[in-house]
Amino acid sequence: MIRAKLEGDKLLIPENIIQKAGLKDGDEVEVGLEDGKVVIKPLVGSAQFKKELRGCVESSKIDPLEAKRIWEA
Repeated sequence: MIRAKLEGDKLLIPENIIQKAGLKDGDEVEVGLEDGKVVIKPLVGSAQFKKELRGCVESSKIDPLEAKRIWEA
């Protein structure tokens, strides 16, 4: 475990943890509680989502973001 520092309503996460998580400045994350523990999960932005889906479904007329909405429903 590595210590982090809480300053007001901001949590300072050590840089090596940020790098290992693959996070970059401006990335959005989801923060929640699971079994009394703070959990931080990276959110995939629309550009990254489209990039990762590119080529998965050929000749489809469905927008990748609409496919994501259907999948999450």
